Amino acid sequence: MKLHVFNPEHDMALASGMEHMTLPHAIQEFKTNLGFLPALWADNGDFVLVDDVLFALKAVSQLRKPHAEVLFVTPDDLKNLVFTEVSPWGWDKAVRATLAGAGLQADVLPSDGYLSCVKSLSDRRRTSKVLEYLRCGREDVTCGESWLCASLDEVERYRLCYGKIVVKAPWSSSGRGVRYVDGEFSAPMAGWITNVISRQGGVMVEPYYKKVRDFALEFCLHADGRVEYCGLSLFETSGSGYAGNVLATEDEKMRMLAKYLPLSLVGDVRQGLEEYFANSDFKCYVGPLGVDMMVVSRADAGGFLLNPCVEINVRRTMGHVANALRPSADEPSELMRIVHDVNYKLRFERMENCFVKVI
Repeated sequence: MKLHVFNPEHDMALASGMEHMTLPHAIQEFKTNLGFLPALWADNGDFVLVDDVLFALKAVSQLRKPHAEVLFVTPDDLKNLVFTEVSPWGWDKAVRATLAGAGLQADVLPSDGYLSCVKSLSDRRRTSKVLEYLRCGREDVTCGESWLCASLDEVERYRLCYGKIVVKAPWSSSGRGVRYVDGEFSAPMAGWITNVISRQGGVMVEPYYKKVRDFALEFCLHADGRVEYCGLSLFETSGSGYAGNVLATEDEKMRMLAKYLPLSLVGDVRQGLEEYFANSDFKCYVGPLGVDMMVVSRADAGGFLLNPCVEINVRRTMGHVANALRPSADEPSELMRIVHDVNYKLRFERMENCFVKVI
């Protein structure tokens, strides 16, 4: 039997490194309201861990989207069940401790070594290495640089060189560990950078690019070493946080992206990632992951460039969720959003010309 767990606090747990932490109210509410999500990609007969079974049953029925016939269970139910596999949104010390405390057998939970692997691969310093690998030989059609800075003075040197920069914590939850710097550091900004350097050993600094389009390539890494491509993700952001995903066929999404980039370039980058994941220490990881990218306007306004590795998410992503809901060729394209209307919920909006409307 397989157990699925939606733990959206995963990135926060990686950053803290703690087994037990108190979640902010908004994240706890988000987790409770959307705990049913694994039903969208699970198989019939799988189990999904939720805080409230009745709430989950009602939420998934109101979704009106295809989903598996799963069994929702609470932590109190786990001590009476035996599972052969556990699949969380992402593995970290906190979710392992929660499951172990609820009575799950040790042989289906990851080792300390595996959790260290996940945390290491999730470090934004990895992004810098993968970015360099993907850009090699493609410098004229791609962009992207990233540096580790161990002091505020180092960050300042890059600010003076590039003007506007993006500063990122090596580990952070989506949007929360990213700051945009345009001009001299304010006292709060300098304090935030100094604090992250003290806690995490440094910050990542990147030039600010004029973004035109967010997208991602989604993968799943298997225990036999196989790297499976799961599809393209076209998504929206608000600031540096997630706002929504396009639900469309793979052909339609590629057609949308072709307005900005040669599809041969996207295919080359996809192949490069598959080779990198198969032949690097990413081989220690088994599960879904996604690589965020962006289309960037050239400085001379003469077209577009590809930043092929903005972020590597070593976990399931909302792009995987969107691909699980991918419509058939005769169904309309939609925009999937997360909204807060009394509770957090997924909302689907039909789009007649979806690519124009989501820019």
